[in-house]
Amino acid sequence: MNLESLVTVASLIAAVYAIIPRARRLEISFRFGFFGWVIIVGGFLSVVYLQFYQTFKILGLTPDLNLARWGINQNNASFIVLLCTTLTLYIYILLRSLSRSNIEKFWELVLELSQERQYAELFYLTQKYIDRIESLYISEPFWVRLKNYLVRNSGDFSFYFDDFTSNKGRRKRRILPIWLYEKIIWPVNKRLSLILPENNRYDNSAKNIIYELLLNERIVQAIASRKPYFALQVLQKNFYENQKFIEIYLRLLASDTQSVLYFEIKNNQDIGSRDEYIFPERNRLLHYLFSDCRVAEKYQVYRPIGNFVTHVLDRLYSDSLSDPYNEPMGDFMEQGQWESEITCGIIFFDIMVTSALYQNICWHMWLYYFPHFVEKIIRNLNPNDKNVDLSDEWPTRYHYCISEIVSILCKWILAVEHLPSDQENIQLKNISPSHENENIPKSSLLTLGGVLKKLLTSQKIDFRFKAYIMGTVYRCYFDLMQKPGCKNYAIALMNSIVNGGFGLYSISAYEYLSILIDTFEYFDRIPYDLEISQNVQSLLLNKLNEA
Repeated sequence: MNLESLVTVASLIAAVYAIIPRARRLEISFRFGFFGWVIIVGGFLSVVYLQFYQTFKILGLTPDLNLARWGINQNNASFIVLLCTTLTLYIYILLRSLSRSNIEKFWELVLELSQERQYAELFYLTQKYIDRIESLYISEPFWVRLKNYLVRNSGDFSFYFDDFTSNKGRRKRRILPIWLYEKIIWPVNKRLSLILPENNRYDNSAKNIIYELLLNERIVQAIASRKPYFALQVLQKNFYENQKFIEIYLRLLASDTQSVLYFEIKNNQDIGSRDEYIFPERNRLLHYLFSDCRVAEKYQVYRPIGNFVTHVLDRLYSDSLSDPYNEPMGDFMEQGQWESEITCGIIFFDIMVTSALYQNICWHMWLYYFPHFVEKIIRNLNPNDKNVDLSDEWPTRYHYCISEIVSILCKWILAVEHLPSDQENIQLKNISPSHENENIPKSSLLTLGGVLKKLLTSQKIDFRFKAYIMGTVYRCYFDLMQKPGCKNYAIALMNSIVNGGFGLYSISAYEYLSILIDTFEYFDRIPYDLEISQNVQSLLLNKLNEA
């Protein structure tokens, strides 16, 4: 390699660097760092030295290595230096990681990739360095810790002057004299606390990266659609923004019926021997959230899904177009429900609360969203008279959604039949219709009462369907009464039914109880104990007389 070739290569590199996009220049700057440029400059100067070797030799600035005996001249020596420089630079780039020295450059690169919407490269880089980003996010450099220490201990130094007692009770003395504290330690302490920087710009850069990555809805949308499981890697890190991130992430997944959320819900219907869900590792999202349901409880995953379902129902109500849920079932049960925003939201709650129940999570997981769902479903209910047959089991898809909600609530209540009697989250404190938020079956039966109050008093629901739903509820009651150890739950369930959950507020108690009696008379009681049936009938009549 001669001087002309060297100048040509250098000119070509400069020309290419000048026309490449800003994102690529930032990436080069981030990857090279100070030592990368030292390697390049060192290699360049070495080649220049070799090109002017004879000049330096006359000046006496060359070592006498006698490389000519090996057939090495200026040109091939320049090539060897260039080759070694390239190899060294390649190894350096491979070994170079994200650090405090280049985190600001990385933040600029992340911002540029975000603005240019180059999400594939953005996700690749952040996934590669996510562990290091977390380390910089939560750590503080030595000088910041030192400043904080000095500030905390800059007010009261009386402990330097007084004798003090160790944990073992022996008297300990000052090591240094008082004048040393007064003349040196105090002044140095004060000056250092003023000189040391207050802010950690590296920590701020790491926080800016996470803020942009997790709270920019455009990026979260790209994560949800292009790299959905990257979110699980992020959620395992200790980022303050995780809570808000998972709300946005789940809402965006729920809004796309082709997302992994819908796919996994459809393909995660395996039930164990006790009616609990099984989560194969291939369903990575549901496995992460519910195989240990404390994760779902921590991130409050019920909120984005519950709010999304209510939003969908509100949107359908305000939409001038025909509501597809007021149409006949068709193949909705076999196929359509797995692409339905409403039914998949209901099934999500079923998976979540069932998992919490069987894993002894002492929290109702906000299954109280169900009465809100039913209220809005009834508001939206307006069957297409030309196509809908009201004598069908589920005349419309809205009817099917109501039936599913009631069936799921009854399933959670009946779980007490086969759960260990000493399990913490099924311990019934009282049979009155009052909150026991740590008890999932009790919360379920109270929710069921609230659902029935809205359902039975609605003029949009015909009596046949009301009786059909109440048949499911009455069977649940009789099953509990006949199961040893479950009688108190049966009584609590009936108390919730006759009180409409927490109470018959803002509705006619007489009207509600009359419908209860009518549906009970319609219910087939022959398979069940006659005495229990008569007791229920007497209870309902007494409540009606009181009303």
